[in-house]
Amino acid sequence: MMLEGKGWRAALDLRWLGMGRLRAYGLILAFVGAVSLPWAYLQATGTGGSDFLAFWSAGRLVEQGQVAQVYDLPATYRVQAALWPISREHTAAGEAFAFVNPPPLLLAVAPLGWLDYRVAIVVWVLGSYALWFRMARRWAPEFAAPIAGFPGALVAAWHAQTGLLLSAAQIAMANLLLKHPLWAGAMVGLLVVKPHLALLVPVAFLAGRQWRAMLGAAITVPLLIALAWLMFGTQTLLNYSHSWPVSQGLMDHSGPEFFLRQTTVYAAVRVAWSARAGLMAQGVVSMAMVVAVWRAWREPGDLDGKLALLLAAVPLATPYMFSYDQPFLIVPLCWLARQVRLAPHSAWDRPMVLLFYLSPLVTRALALPLHANLMPWLTMGLVWAVWRRLPVAGQGASRGPGRTPAEGHVCAF
Repeated sequence: MMLEGKGWRAALDLRWLGMGRLRAYGLILAFVGAVSLPWAYLQATGTGGSDFLAFWSAGRLVEQGQVAQVYDLPATYRVQAALWPISREHTAAGEAFAFVNPPPLLLAVAPLGWLDYRVAIVVWVLGSYALWFRMARRWAPEFAAPIAGFPGALVAAWHAQTGLLLSAAQIAMANLLLKHPLWAGAMVGLLVVKPHLALLVPVAFLAGRQWRAMLGAAITVPLLIALAWLMFGTQTLLNYSHSWPVSQGLMDHSGPEFFLRQTTVYAAVRVAWSARAGLMAQGVVSMAMVVAVWRAWREPGDLDGKLALLLAAVPLATPYMFSYDQPFLIVPLCWLARQVRLAPHSAWDRPMVLLFYLSPLVTRALALPLHANLMPWLTMGLVWAVWRRLPVAGQGASRGPGRTPAEGHVCAF
């Protein structure tokens, strides 16, 4: 029997989903995610290998005194082939998981080379998850349980990529910007290893006149490059250019599966129509995100809301981002959940937040069966939902209390 009238609206409003149930379901999701990690570990240490092999083999070449060869495919292949039967499918075909990140990332992955591969991947995943969770919990301590079970973090943990580590830096920037802008800028500088994650940050900082944060980023980037040069040598920095054809080849010659694992407008439109259409659509959406972030940050108002918009817009501003890069979306999600509690707009608010919360995992699971990537369209919905609650959108959103219980903020979602 269909629900009618108030009964249907009450069911849609999810009024039963109070903080107690939210914590319980968050813990259940965290438990289920933890149970799934051994499966991901067995895959990563099996014949198919894992992207983590690129980081570990770079660290192993550093440990062997061959740091100048971290961007050399034959050298990388030899290291990974020695792990047989791990990555047998790739090494049997003469392929390797290439290390393509800028040299400053070697500062983080070099210590992995002193560990056995099976140990190193556990250290990497658990360590980066712990750092991400610590930063995210500082942003929204009342949502600790849903944060722990965030599907976006689970996808990142499965892939053992850099998503959790760099998301921790992005969230740390959000935590520090109000009271320690110089250090917030330093966190942005850490994104030099994946600069497309910071495309909108200069727009926000310029519009918001965050000069100290800009100074922190301007100091950190050359400092990291100089440190990498001192530790790994001139030739390593020069050899970084050897990885560019590898990255370009992936973009030019990969099949639809490669782009279905991404979360960008370019990737989604390329699979549905063509690369040319993808570039055109991405250009339009990227410019829209620049305008939205500029407008929001140049106006006075809630800095938390501006940060939520900035991080929500990141996946739409770049043509290149994978599903494992999105744990930072917990920032706009938590901010939006607070606003829904403080000033609900409609019965759709809570189901909408729930959909956005689950979207990194759901869209990743559906991408290959449907042959369509739905994530960028849901991200547009997230950006719009955040934008509507900012004062610049004419909604008159009030600045809520602080982010921590010590400052008097208690969320009864």
